[in-house]
Amino acid sequence: MNVFLKISFLFLAAWLVSCAGLRDDARGGSAGGDSGMRDAPCEECGARGEIELKISDEKSYREWNREAYSRLDSSAVVGVLPTLRVKAMQPEKCRMCHSFSADALDFDLARVEDSLFMKAFPKMRRELLLPGMRLPEADSLYIDTLSVKFLKSEFVEGKALSNLEPWVSRDGVEQTLTRELPAAFKNLLNDVAARYELRYITMPVSLDVEMLPDLGKSGGFTWKILWCMWDARYGEIVFLVYSEFTAETTSRVAPEKEWASPFASRLWKMFSTDVNKLENH
Repeated sequence: MNVFLKISFLFLAAWLVSCAGLRDDARGGSAGGDSGMRDAPCEECGARGEIELKISDEKSYREWNREAYSRLDSSAVVGVLPTLRVKAMQPEKCRMCHSFSADALDFDLARVEDSLFMKAFPKMRRELLLPGMRLPEADSLYIDTLSVKFLKSEFVEGKALSNLEPWVSRDGVEQTLTRELPAAFKNLLNDVAARYELRYITMPVSLDVEMLPDLGKSGGFTWKILWCMWDARYGEIVFLVYSEFTAETTSRVAPEKEWASPFASRLWKMFSTDVNKLENH
């Protein structure tokens, strides 16, 4: 199945079963509204063409498990979860937000993920963990609760996986580290691996994006994400990346799409780094 077809299936499935992850579309400071992708042409967004962005206020944390990374099976089956929690924020009046929503963000992130995986591991088979895709429809309830279970799972420093505080406080750190997961979290990963015959799971844990129409020449946005890859069979992390930045336009083309594009190079670093040569800092 080609990349774009897989992405289209992901969006369709996510739209049909949006409860598989937590979705929050906030306008003018209040939650609610349409979380679907609105593809009507934008008559007020300004010039068309390539979106040019300047990145600032960047914070990051990167962690690799050297042992898990070194035994990475490039032909294994990877379970692909939609983003567990997405928050899409925009002001009440936003001319460039006609296509912006939580589902649109998840769809765009999936586009980037799929492209990078095809580049890094062309033989690795990626299976969408959504009912009607690899999963039987009878598993809908199980998947609905799985996102919540993962988000609430104790991970680092006694904090839930959904808590971003440990990574924000480690801004600028890049390191190899072997973590022993709490038993409950490890068992949850093992259960998913056994149930669906998977080796790995990719998991965008949390994604927060806020649209800022007055930033830069034609608007901008803030981006905050925690993204993990797990060896579900062994119950351990392969790598984790936290990325936060502000993106502002430097041309007359508004950022009405492709919000995940700046994150692509940051995620690619997780795949392309030689961890055997990495010096912790």
